[in-house]
Parts: sequence; structure tokens; C-alpha cells
Amino acid sequence: MDIYVDIGNTHTVFGILRNRQDKESKQTTDIRKNIEQNLRELRFSTKNIETSEDIYSSLFPFLKDEVLENNKLRLNNFIVSSVVPQLNFAIERFIEKYIDSANIYWVEARDDLGIDWQTEDYKEMGADRVADILGAIALYDDNFIIVDFGTAITIDIISNRKYIGGSISPGFLLLIKSLFQETAKLPMVEIKPTLKIAENTTIGQIQLGTVDIMCRGINNLIQEVKNHYGNLKVLLTGGFSTIAQKVIHCDDVVPMLQFIGMNYYALICKQRNNVRTGG
Repeated sequence: MDIYVDIGNTHTVFGILRNRQDKESKQTTDIRKNIEQNLRELRFSTKNIETSEDIYSSLFPFLKDEVLENNKLRLNNFIVSSVVPQLNFAIERFIEKYIDSANIYWVEARDDLGIDWQTEDYKEMGADRVADILGAIALYDDNFIIVDFGTAITIDIISNRKYIGGSISPGFLLLIKSLFQETAKLPMVEIKPTLKIAENTTIGQIQLGTVDIMCRGINNLIQEVKNHYGNLKVLLTGGFSTIAQKVIHCDDVVPMLQFIGMNYYALICKQRNNVRTGG
């Protein structure tokens, strides 16, 4: 069994992968199919996770059959992607107290991932974006644009295995919340596109302004990138990607792209360790 931990600003998601190939002789070579069919997501509010005991008590009801006599979980891999540094200590303590595995990985930008990082501060890149990029490489090898719709909307461009750069902007929920919290009369609204060029209701106008217009701007940026770098594939991911796909012109929607990337990161690390040890 593998556990993937995606620590985001709003939610922390534990992905539990009980790999079917552990129980059957037939091997699964399709990483995406394996993860999308067999990975179970447990989603918690990041602000409610403070200690290793918080994590253990949240997971125990779902993993009690995997707990050893010493209260540890026997795992094949434990992989972490974190953009919340203050929570990392709790995860480290959780690993120390409750995880029985030799394969512990923290996703980060590195020089040996097969990517030419065209930026001096690439080591400061969020682990979530690194995982997204690796997931896209695992699926499509090269030449793509990733748009991740989460708390923030991030765009990352890979061309000829070079990280060209990208952008960071507020996500749909942040935009809608800011209008609600910073004005006297504007309401909270459902996150969805109107698919119109104008709206005549307050709710519709907020949706048009925060979802449609944002997505149309992204469409324009994608076209400019393609004009410069060629016909790159466009991949959408993140919690609001299925909403954005109604407006964004894309080639694929992969909500679990980050988990696919975390899986691929662990594979790269294992291969690197095998080379070092001569295994």
C-alpha cells in the first residue's frame, strides 16, 4: 500500500493506493488507470491538522486493518507534496512515529528529474507544481501547458523538456470570497461559468467576472504561448478543473495529475538509488 499526502493551503488530501497488482499476478503498467481506479482520497481542512496525532486519528478509521502491533502502518511508499512549511514538522513526526517504510519521499524540484529548469529560483517552486509537471511527463512525455485550478490558478509551460515558466493568479474561490468579504452587498455565489458575454443578474455578473472572464483570459494566454512555442498540449487539473473545462480549450482533464506525478517522482528516486547502489 502507498500513501500520498498532498498538503495544500486549503485542504490536505491523503491518497491511499492499495495497488491491485499487489494482490493479482497481472501487472498494471498504466499509472493513470491504476491511480484513478484504485486510489482513495481522504480530504481534510489543512487548518485542522496540527499534530502527528491529528493525522493518525484522522486516518486510523480507514487504515486500521493495515496497523501493525506497534501502531505503525506498513507501507510500500509514503510520498509528500507540501506547500505549507509549518505543517511539515507534524508530517515528519507522523512518519517517525507511525510509518514503517524505507521509501519516504518529499517532492521537490531537483536537477536530476529530466527537466531543464529555466529559472534560478526553481528550488523554491511549489511541490504541487513539480508534481503536476512530473505527472504530465509521465502521461505525455513533453511539450505541454498545465493549468491547475486550486486555491490559486497556476500555469506551467514545458517545451523540449525545458521549464519555460508560468503564472500564479487567485483561484475562483478566492476571487468570489474577496468580493463577498470586501463589499457590503455582493453575495457568495456558486462557482460555475455562465457561458455568456453579458449577464443581467448580480449572481450571474459575479460568476461571469470571476469564472468566465478568468478562463477566457487563460485561453488567450494559451494561444499566445502556442503561437510562440508550437502546438503544446493543454492539460487541466486541480479541484475546479472540471468546471474550467467548460470554457478552457484543452486536450485533457486530469484531476489526479498531482498523484500521478508523485508516483513518478518516487519511481525516479528509486531508479536513482538503484544506480548509486548498483542494484
